[in-house]
Amino acid sequence: KENNFISSQLFNMSLILAGIIYIMFYIYLVKLFNNHILSKIGSVSGICGAICFVGVAYTPANLYLKEHIVFNLWIFRFFLFSMLCYSWLIFKNDKINNRYLIGNSIFIFSLIFYIIALSFGPSPREPGGLEFQAVSQKFIMFNFFASIIIQTMGLKKIIK
Repeated sequence: KENNFISSQLFNMSLILAGIIYIMFYIYLVKLFNNHILSKIGSVSGICGAICFVGVAYTPANLYLKEHIVFNLWIFRFFLFSMLCYSWLIFKNDKINNRYLIGNSIFIFSLIFYIIALSFGPSPREPGGLEFQAVSQKFIMFNFFASIIIQTMGLKKIIK
């Protein structure tokens, strides 16, 4: 069996760092939208998602499978809810062009797809299941990064 200690440590550190960065992002974001109630709800949800990133890092699947799965499932549910809240706020904000909602919409549909794939898709133990889960995971993470880039470009309009 191949030893993947270094790669798993790098992966876990990246999850912890991503969680910390997302927490800071959502704390700042609520202020950017003037503490609007929907912004507070969206940020609490986003921070919960960020905490789940850290939770995945601290519960490796080979040691704490049930906890790992729970954290993994809730990452995407929390971020979906947060994206819905902030998409509405962006839609209602005159300073942000609604074209940025296209990226949010793609991310929202990607999150829905991924949540369905995690909940009802093939198990990693089934033939082809591990490959399906791995490709789906790469797809959603690409969408995560693309969404943050697009959101940041749109949010710069409010900051200026």
